[in-house]
Amino acid sequence: MQKVLQVAAGYEDMNDSNYLRHDPILKMACTQPDEKAKDLKVLASQPTMSRWENQITPEEIKKLRKYFVEHFIAHYPKDCQPIILDIDGWYAQTYGHQQLSLFPSYYGHKMYFPVLINEASTGYPLIMQLRAGNSHSGKEIVGILRWLIWRIKKAWPNQEIIIRGDAGFSLPEILRICERSQVKFALGFSSNAVLKRKIENLLEIPRVVYHLTGQKARLFDDVYYAGQTWSEPRRIVMKAEWLEKGANPRFVVTNLEEEAEVVYDKFYVQRGESSEGRIKEFKRGIKADRLSCHQFIVNQFRLFLSQVSYILMLEIRQAAQGTKLEKAQVSRLRESLIKVASKVTNSVRQVLVKLATGCPYQEEISIISERLCSPVSIIFN
Repeated sequence: MQKVLQVAAGYEDMNDSNYLRHDPILKMACTQPDEKAKDLKVLASQPTMSRWENQITPEEIKKLRKYFVEHFIAHYPKDCQPIILDIDGWYAQTYGHQQLSLFPSYYGHKMYFPVLINEASTGYPLIMQLRAGNSHSGKEIVGILRWLIWRIKKAWPNQEIIIRGDAGFSLPEILRICERSQVKFALGFSSNAVLKRKIENLLEIPRVVYHLTGQKARLFDDVYYAGQTWSEPRRIVMKAEWLEKGANPRFVVTNLEEEAEVVYDKFYVQRGESSEGRIKEFKRGIKADRLSCHQFIVNQFRLFLSQVSYILMLEIRQAAQGTKLEKAQVSRLRESLIKVASKVTNSVRQVLVKLATGCPYQEEISIISERLCSPVSIIFN
């Protein structure tokens, strides 16, 4: 609890524990509600936290990974249709001698390459898997994805699931898993000589329109295409676009039945906010890329702790519905609700926290506190 709350408050370094262990607010948050103020104990120091992290075992990692999915199934609203799972990889730059921290030439520095699978409508992170720095976008997730689909289908047999991701995940094995599990998908697809020939005539119209109007022009169409390693043809949605810099063709492999423009504009490109936006919050808001331990398994554990902190911030944002913070980023939630000036008074029986009457988020703090923990009373003085 101490580590999760520290990360949520913006203190992701272990060294921060050395002075935060005496913080009365953090001590109060890490103890039982019925415990008296005089009984609040000093929290863990940096050496204690580091020893605790390094005791993690592979069995515990498996249990933690399963826990996030079980928590999602237990709390996801059953009337939501369908479940859209966004999948994307992101880089976490490293500076030490971490295990499996490698140097891919594309990024130009040593790094890890984690992958995130999150639910689109809520942003809930189901899977946060750490991978070696030289991993391909779609590799090392086939088994996890198969298990995730199986677990959701077991909980809701009739639930429609749609997988959405960029071109790095349109691998034959991932497509086969989706089709065998009766899961819909819309995955970016890399261009090749065959697809360039198929879109060549379609690109001619936007090219002419652009040169006549000076404005970008585009058309949509679809074809059925079979790669060399595919057992049967699959639908490819094509976007033929002409910009100031020239042609900008894009391809999406999908088994959705909507029109090509709808699949691309109304569905596929939405992953920019629901997936890439979540990764941005993880990196900038939660600092989930601070993976400085030597052991790979410990860095995976740190990633899980960041995942818990992010879920906590999602709960706060959900409790802020109807206020001006209902769409706030993690960093703004922290600055508006956690890092606010207050007067803390310790007594034998209680810790009294007084917020200033000029606090700009009085209403939001009262509403969120009431929704999350009704016994708490807010004093503005």
